[in-house]
Amino acid sequence: MAKPISERPVDLFYRTFFSVMIVISLVADCSPLYPEWLRPAFVSNMHKYQFDTFKDPFFNFAIHRPWFESLVWLELLVLVPFSAWLIHGLTVDHPLVPLHLLMYAYHMGVTTIPCLAEIYQEKMLSTSEVAKLFGMYGPFVILPVYMIYDAYGRIRKQLLGAHDRDIVAKAK
Repeated sequence: MAKPISERPVDLFYRTFFSVMIVISLVADCSPLYPEWLRPAFVSNMHKYQFDTFKDPFFNFAIHRPWFESLVWLELLVLVPFSAWLIHGLTVDHPLVPLHLLMYAYHMGVTTIPCLAEIYQEKMLSTSEVAKLFGMYGPFVILPVYMIYDAYGRIRKQLLGAHDRDIVAKAK
């Protein structure tokens, strides 16, 4: 029988993270994809604040970045559904959680790294502005690296457990 999520602190942290990320993704990150009439004023104000305060180049909508827009579409079409599934999967301790976690983490890390590269080479940003933005975006590489390590360990344990059970079954 599966332990309740309250007894699995890492899973509880992940579930909280995915719950928050769905809201951030749908309300803030993906809102540039929505028609103007569907975007609340406070979201546009948040984007303006992000650009004005941190000089975040991805919130400068005067510059069209098709590669970045494609990442936002992937966030909406891949990461949001994965997050929703993981919230449920983590809650019920579904055996496929490690596989979904691995896929989510890999995708998030791989799509955040080009953003860091763009920020790093952005000529209009000072060193301190780059450092602030790395501080904001960096966790979206660090956490996925941890998730990949964690998911790998879980998958390895499942596979080796199945392997050991097969050996015992064949020996009978």
